[in-house]
Amino acid sequence: MTQSTGLVLDLSVTKSVGIKAAISACLIITVLYLVLQPYLDILYVLSNTSEPIFSLVPFLVALYAVRQRNFAFVSSTRWLVFGFLLWFLGEATYTTYALFFGIAIPYPSLADFFWLSGYPFVLVGMITFLRQFRFALNRRTVALAFSISIAVTGLIVVSLVLPVISSSADLMENIVGLAYPIVDVTLLFASILGALLFRGGKVGRGWYWLVIAVVLFSLGDILFSYLTAKGLYYDGNPLDLFYDYAYIFFGLSIYAQLKHTW
Repeated sequence: MTQSTGLVLDLSVTKSVGIKAAISACLIITVLYLVLQPYLDILYVLSNTSEPIFSLVPFLVALYAVRQRNFAFVSSTRWLVFGFLLWFLGEATYTTYALFFGIAIPYPSLADFFWLSGYPFVLVGMITFLRQFRFALNRRTVALAFSISIAVTGLIVVSLVLPVISSSADLMENIVGLAYPIVDVTLLFASILGALLFRGGKVGRGWYWLVIAVVLFSLGDILFSYLTAKGLYYDGNPLDLFYDYAYIFFGLSIYAQLKHTW
C-alpha cells in the first residue's frame, strides 16, 4: 500500500470518528442548554466556556489542513486559519469580559472587533478557493447565487434592520448591529456560489457543510442583534447554539475538502 493510499484511508477513518464526535458534541450541548434553562447562573458559565471551545474546532481543523504538504488548496485555507483564529479571540474576549470582569453582555466591545475582523479573512479564503474553478462559472450560476443573496438581504432588512434602528438610540450599537448582517450576506453569497458550482461532485460535499455553517452563523448574528436591541438577550439563550453548531459545520467543511483534494 502506498503512503498516499494509507493516508486517504486514515483520513476516511478519522472523518467518520470526527462526524460522530461532532454530532455527540452538538447533542450534549443542546441537552445541557435545555435542561439548565431554569438555572441561569450555571447556564451563564456554561455559555461563556463552551463557545470558545467550539470556536477552536474550525481553527484547529484548518491549521491541520495547512500543515498537510499535499493539500491542494493550502493557500485558501491559510486565510481561513486567520479568520477562525480571530473568531476564537472574539469568543475568548467575550468570555473574559463576562466571567472575569463581570460585564454581562459586553456589546459592542473588543470582542465584536475580533469577530468582525475575522469575516474578511474567511471570505477571502472562500474566494481564493473558488477562483481556481472560475472557468466553470457561468452567468446563470452567479445570477442564481446573487438572487438568493438579495432575497435574504430583503428579509434581513425587514426583520432586523428596521426593528434595530427603531429600538436603539445608541449609534455605535446600531453600527455594529448592522455590520453583522452585511458581512453575513457576503459569506452567504460566496458559499451558495460554491455549492452551486460544485453540486454533484465530491468537492461539493464540503461546500454543503459550509452553506449550513454560514446560514447558522447568520441566524445567530441576526437573532443576537435583534434580541440585544430589544433587551431580550441573555447569556445561555438557546440562540447561542446556532454558533456552536456553525463552528462544528465549518470544521466539517474544511475536513471534507481536505479528504477530497488528496
